[in-house]
Amino acid sequence: MNADKIDADLLRQFSPFKLLSEQSLREATSKAALIHRAKDKMLFKRDEPRRWCHWIVTGRLDLVNENYDTEQLQPGSDRMLEENLAYRHTAVATVDCTLIEINQDDLDLILTVDQAVGCPEHEDDWMTRLLQSKIFELIPPANIQTLFTKFEEVCFKQGDVVITQGEPGDYFYVVKRGQLSIDRRLKNKQLKHLANVEPGGFFGEDALVRNTTRNASITMTTDGLLMRLDQRDFSALMVEPASEYVTQAEVADVIKDGEQKLTLIDVRHPKEIQGDIPAGTINVPLQILREYASKLDQESTYVIVTPGRRAKLSAFLLNQAGFDTYILR
Repeated sequence: MNADKIDADLLRQFSPFKLLSEQSLREATSKAALIHRAKDKMLFKRDEPRRWCHWIVTGRLDLVNENYDTEQLQPGSDRMLEENLAYRHTAVATVDCTLIEINQDDLDLILTVDQAVGCPEHEDDWMTRLLQSKIFELIPPANIQTLFTKFEEVCFKQGDVVITQGEPGDYFYVVKRGQLSIDRRLKNKQLKHLANVEPGGFFGEDALVRNTTRNASITMTTDGLLMRLDQRDFSALMVEPASEYVTQAEVADVIKDGEQKLTLIDVRHPKEIQGDIPAGTINVPLQILREYASKLDQESTYVIVTPGRRAKLSAFLLNQAGFDTYILR
C-alpha cells in the first residue's frame, strides 16, 4: 500500500480535524497519511477491529453489510467512514481511491489532549510534548483528562533547588518553561553532572515509584515554570494503569508456543541474586536500566521477574522507552 504525506489544509476539511486547535492539528498532520486503493481492492473487512480511521478524498467505495446490502460512498462527506469499534461493513474500492488514514489510538490521544487542555495555544505545548512519551499509549484517555486537572503550576528562580538528593520523593515534575541541571553527590563528596532538563522534559518519577529518597539534586539554571503532580495522583493515574501483569502459566504458554519472542529480565543487583534464576533470564540492574534500554531487542516482549516496587519502576521505564513490558505476578 502506498502512502503519502498529508498537509494540514486538506486535513482541516474533514471532521473532527476541523475542530482541533492549531497545535493538535499539527500533531494530527504528523500522524495521518494519504493512502491509495486500486479498483476492486478491499480497504477493511466487516467484524474486524477498527485499528485505522479513514476519510475518502477521491474515488468511490462500496460499503457492504452483513445482508450484502451495498452503499456507495464518494467525496463530499467530511465524516469518518466507520466510527464503531469493529467494522460493520466491508469496504471495497470501485475505482482507484485516495483516502486519509490515521491510527485509531493516535487519533484518540490527539482528541483527548485537545479537549482536555482548554487553554491558549502556547500553554498546551508542555502537555503535547509529555504525551509523546510512549508510556501514555498505555494510559486510558479518561485518566489523561483527569491527569491534567491534577497538575499544579509552580514558579522557580534561577538557582532554586527543586529536588534535593536524599530527601523523600513527593512530586513528579514537567518543565513548562526554563532549564534545569541534574547533579549527584558521590560518596567521595564530588558533584557529578548527569544531565540537563529542557521544556517538555520531566523528572522525579524514580523516587515516587520506588517510594524511596531522591538519587540526585535538580537545580534551576534559569528562571522557569514547572508543572507538578503529587505522588498519590502520579501512582493512581500514571503508574498503575501502565502496570500490566502476567502469571507464570501465561509466560510458559507463550514460550512453549514460540511465536512471540519473550525475554525475562531481573533488575536486582547481581549480588542480591542467590541461587538460580529462570533459564533465559537476563540481569540488568535497575540503576542502569534506563541507559541499557537502547541495547535491548526491540522485537521482544519483556517480563520483569523481580518482586516488589522495583518491578513497577522497571516496567514504567521500559514502557516509556517503547517496549511491551509486563510484570510477573
